[in-house]
Formats: sequence, structure tokens, C-alpha cells
Amino acid sequence: MSKAERSVFEIELSLDDELRAVFENYKMIWVSYPESKLPIQGNSFNQIKNQYRKRNRSTKATSFLFRKQAVFSVVFILLICFGFYFTKTTSHRYFNHKIAKVGERLTVLLPDSSTVVLNSGSNVKYFSDFGNKREVWLVGEAFFKVTHNEKFPFIVHTDAYDVKVLGTEFNVNNNSINKIVSLEKGKVKVLFKESNDEINLLPSEELVWNSKTKVVTKRNFDISEISAWKDNILLLDDIKLEDALLKINQFYGVHFVINDNDIANQHIKGAFKDQKIDEFITSLEFISNVSIIKTKTNTFEIRKYHEN
Repeated sequence: MSKAERSVFEIELSLDDELRAVFENYKMIWVSYPESKLPIQGNSFNQIKNQYRKRNRSTKATSFLFRKQAVFSVVFILLICFGFYFTKTTSHRYFNHKIAKVGERLTVLLPDSSTVVLNSGSNVKYFSDFGNKREVWLVGEAFFKVTHNEKFPFIVHTDAYDVKVLGTEFNVNNNSINKIVSLEKGKVKVLFKESNDEINLLPSEELVWNSKTKVVTKRNFDISEISAWKDNILLLDDIKLEDALLKINQFYGVHFVINDNDIANQHIKGAFKDQKIDEFITSLEFISNVSIIKTKTNTFEIRKYHEN
């Protein structure tokens, strides 16, 4: 593929979310597998590319729709190559993709009997058969309870770092600028992709990495506070209401806003277990002496309470 063709392909990827999702999924699968020892037939792509060029010379103008179809053709060719590669190397392995809906906590049982609890809006990808590689790819937040296996470490891949363990219980949260790995039991190693730095954690220790400043902090934490969400408990431990919004919004999959500084600086403390959004709103209005108004779908404004 020439530089010009590559540029067109990248532009199409940036404009088409569906195409980009397909490409990224198969790119992840490709990178995850070891290099194949089988010979790869490379003429098929060049032959098709030449046929496309000959056909293109006879056409004076190419419409956007035709270019899009051409890009899909290239992706289709790549997928055929992937399919050939995988049938020779992976037998019946395939990707599982589990997604927690907004406001949902989803428990996933992995092939090695490890469990993952996904927080609202988070997702995890993994192979149907781990084999000698126990790997998952996480977006969002999840709590892991990993079955111990000294021969085959368990690895959680994220955009910025990997978490490597043998058998343990820990939480990974990538939902904000501060990326947090919190260890409840066992021992984990966090490997940063950009710097190749490695940091080990012991029980009750957590690592906080600011993706903007690149500053890493290692500290102790309250285990019950970090992992409460997996038991469907929203725990707010005497924090400002404005600081609690990120946690509340993620937990319920909605959007609360505050336009009053007095309310924003007001502290809130409470544990809300198994409460639906309407029940939580009623509790919050009572505890904080505020009014909560629905301004549009899934959006609520927290205002000062005024008696009628």
C-alpha cells in the first residue's frame, strides 16, 4: 500500500466509526498472536490492487461512496488474511467482548475461572480459550478476582499500562485523568508502556497515574471504599458534592450538574445500596436539602431547595 493509499485509508477510518471499530478489533487480535511460521501468500493483495488501479484509470471521477467501498474492500482482504492466519494457528479460538450497560454492574466468568466485575459503561475483551496466555483488554473500570497459576501470569491490558499478576484481587479504574490500580490481595506488577517503568504493589496499596502530568503516586487506600461499587453500593465518604458527581454519574449512567457554588462545596456522606436512580434522587434530596430537576433525558440539575 502506497503512502497516498494509506492516507486515504486513515482518513476513511477517522470518518467512519463502524469501520474503525472493525479495524481496531482485528488489529488487536493480530498484535496478540505470535509471528506465524507459515508462508504468507502476498500476491493476492497486489493483484487485486492492480486490478483496482486499472479500473480506476477508466473512471474520470471517483465518488465518496466508491472510495468508501474500496476501503471496505481493503479491510475485507485483510480480514481474509487474518482468517487464513488464525485457522492455521488458533484452532477454534475467538474473541469474547462483554459490555456493562450504563447503570449496570456485570459479572463475567473467564476461561480460567477468574471473575471480572465490570462497572457501568465498561467493557472487557478476551479469548474464548486462554491457552498459555491469560490476557484481557479493559476499557473503563473493573474488579478482578484472578485464579492463581504460577506458570501462566494473568495480564490486564489498558491503553497506558499493563497489570501483571499470578493470582490476586484488584481494581483497575481508567475512567478519568487519574488512572488507578488498587490491590486488595496478593501482588501485582504495573508496567507502563511509554516509559517501560515497572511498579510493584502490595495489599492495600494503590497506584495513581495522572495521564496529563505523567506523575505516578503510590499510596495506601481503604479497600471497602474502592470496591464497594462491585456489590452495587455507591459509597460517598464525606466528600464535596461536586467531587462526587463523577462517581455518581458513572454509577448510574446519567449526568448530574451543579450550577451553584454553595451546593457544589457542600459535603455528602452515605452508602446507597441497590438503589435505582429515582430512589437515589429522593435520598440525595433529603440528605443534602436540595431539589433535583430533570432537564432532559438522563440529565439532572441539582438546585437549592425552595419550599412552595
